[in-house]
Amino acid sequence: MTGILGAYCGSFGRTTLLDIQRPIASHAHPHMHLLFKLSGADRGMLVDDEVHMLSENSCILVNSWQRHADVEALCIAPTLVLALYIDPVWYAARTNHSADSVFSRLSCDIGPVTRQSAARIAGWLVRPRRPVDTTLERAILTIIEDTVARAHLAPRQSSSDFRIRRAARALRDDIHVRPDLAALARQVGLSRSRFFDQFKNAVGVAPVMYLDGLLLERAIDLLVSSQAPLDTISRQLGFSAPSSFTRFFRERVGFPPSTLRAASSPQH
Repeated sequence: MTGILGAYCGSFGRTTLLDIQRPIASHAHPHMHLLFKLSGADRGMLVDDEVHMLSENSCILVNSWQRHADVEALCIAPTLVLALYIDPVWYAARTNHSADSVFSRLSCDIGPVTRQSAARIAGWLVRPRRPVDTTLERAILTIIEDTVARAHLAPRQSSSDFRIRRAARALRDDIHVRPDLAALARQVGLSRSRFFDQFKNAVGVAPVMYLDGLLLERAIDLLVSSQAPLDTISRQLGFSAPSSFTRFFRERVGFPPSTLRAASSPQH
């Protein structure tokens, strides 16, 4: 099982220090996602349909709502990874880039500035007392800017179908594990098959994976910002049992929800 050695959530999004022991299943996030290997074995990741290697000299970059998963044959030993999940709106507000910008390259070389900043953040995550948000945000922004200079950002090319925007908004407004997607397709005036095709073209992932991402992020928010029991969170998200919620969570991030809560607590 993957272990989480430290986690921190802030206005920028979140960052986690992961001891990845097993391949992680296909999933997607609303965040800009940056992965840096700190030690251990190299890992291969499938981002959309391209394989990229995570190594000491190369990081992996994943755009918001871009499908990604470990390649089992290329993940044969544990890896210590610093993972950044960056809110695109937060980043856009601090730079001259649009929140809809995407990485032109999905992997790039790691410069000395990024290497030092990643090691510094990892060190902070395992300390009982962590720096204030602004200190951590400055280090994260340093990493992003250095990485963007190497990988470059470009405008996102996607459909702007108002029916898909309406459907995505409906899913965001009522995050629940079992929505009626066929009914949602009818509400926006599309057949089920046309709805699925148009949604993936506009957003980048199918409606089911989009919903999974929303569920995962809502679960993470509840785990780190409330003391609600896991069975309460499970029920609130529409899972039939806490075990189903735990399985859903672990398959997508590599560890159970209780582990994230413990790693994110102030006393960790």
